[in-house]
Amino acid sequence: MSGLFGTLNTATSGLKAQQNALQTIGHNVSNMNTPGYSKQRVNLQTNIAQQVAGVGQVGTGVQVGSISRMQDQFINTQLMNGYSTTGKHQSLSDTIGQLEATFNEPSATGLANQISEVFNAWTYLASNPEQAASKTMLVQTSETFVDTVKHMSNSMDALKRDTIQGLDKSAVDANSTLKQLEDLNQQIWQASVRGFAPNDLLDTQDQLVNKLASQGNITVERDKYNRVAVSMDGQNLLDASSRKEIQTITSMNEAGRPVLSDGTVLEVEAEVGQFVVKSNTDATATFSPINLESGAVKGTQEALSVINNMQNDLNEFVSSFANAVNMIHSDNGTGREFFTLTEENASSTIQINQEIRNDNNLVVTGKSTDNLVAGDGSRAQLISSLKNTPIPSGNDWFKSDTMTIEPGNGSNSTLFSKYNSMVTNMGIIKQQSDNMLDTQEGLMALLEQRRESVSGVDINDEVVDMIKYSSAFQANSRVLQTLSDMLDTLINRTGV
Repeated sequence: MSGLFGTLNTATSGLKAQQNALQTIGHNVSNMNTPGYSKQRVNLQTNIAQQVAGVGQVGTGVQVGSISRMQDQFINTQLMNGYSTTGKHQSLSDTIGQLEATFNEPSATGLANQISEVFNAWTYLASNPEQAASKTMLVQTSETFVDTVKHMSNSMDALKRDTIQGLDKSAVDANSTLKQLEDLNQQIWQASVRGFAPNDLLDTQDQLVNKLASQGNITVERDKYNRVAVSMDGQNLLDASSRKEIQTITSMNEAGRPVLSDGTVLEVEAEVGQFVVKSNTDATATFSPINLESGAVKGTQEALSVINNMQNDLNEFVSSFANAVNMIHSDNGTGREFFTLTEENASSTIQINQEIRNDNNLVVTGKSTDNLVAGDGSRAQLISSLKNTPIPSGNDWFKSDTMTIEPGNGSNSTLFSKYNSMVTNMGIIKQQSDNMLDTQEGLMALLEQRRESVSGVDINDEVVDMIKYSSAFQANSRVLQTLSDMLDTLINRTGV
């Protein structure tokens, strides 16, 4: 349409376009502090020109071509991977920190101090073998040592249970996130096929993807409608037509088969704490293990492995400690043992021989197991030397006739160094995890800054655009006012 009415349509299109731009700016400003929000921009484009004979093409105004999100997909991918790596080291560091609190080293109440107190009590007994008080002090000090060991064992058992429960909860959270992504896929598809740009839905989608990535390393693909397909360890979890469920191995049965939290026994090879993907094919459920490389779940799985190793090391140390004391005290097994325990679970079953607890005089101090030689503390002295004396492997290192410890072949370690090695190894793992976490947090801060520079709302930029579009809106209003005056003149002031 040409003429005044055509110009009227042109000015009206300008008003609508500037109004949409101002509305988008208002949306940006309203969400400038909304987590995960990406600023939006209105893309304006000219309307199709009108052909006028003898004149050529006459412009017909402006229209909103699209409203786009300001995004850098490369940065988003780096952030997704970064969340996964950060989650791993954060989870590992947190859990190992709780394990360190169980050992509480170095401190006056730690096991290292209790070990020293026990050997000091044997040294005092060796110097005062006939004093009932020195034997009582030894038994009481040993009771404190046993209580400390059992407390550590119980604490590690509780931490292990909590860690496994945490992994099971992570699977539930991951399934919830996948369900939300599935619902979003449907909403995004419905908007896209109608020609709309679901920008706010896509922001929510990015947040959910990052949340899932923080749990475990994932691969994400998008189709032409921006629906996401998610896979983990090469196994599809979500696509446009299906969604699978993640579950956690929480225990092993007596046959060594993995068991889920609901009691389902699997026939696959998997470890406690490992994720498995449940698929339903022909009404039959199948389970496939997932091997993660990063994410909070991977960090927790590694922490669970550290807890298992520390439990084994503690059992081995307590067994070595008790057996070494028993070998000397019982004169190579012919007499009364000082400690009793179950080898496979030494740290939770160790205790002082009940007979000795009932009668402290049964503590053997000298070469004679019946304490027949007055003032003989040679056996107690030899036991006290176990703290810093390398103990050979095998069962023939103690010579009762000479009351000595025979050196053996190979690398021997002292009881005290065994325990120190456990604590040191745990500290090294914690320090490495903390260092990696610090480095990764610095990298994430840089990536977040880069994302913010692209997708974040800058109030100064928005104010500048607001002035620009409001000025254009006012100019188009003036055009309409001018056209109104021209039409008034044409209709009411001309004619017959």
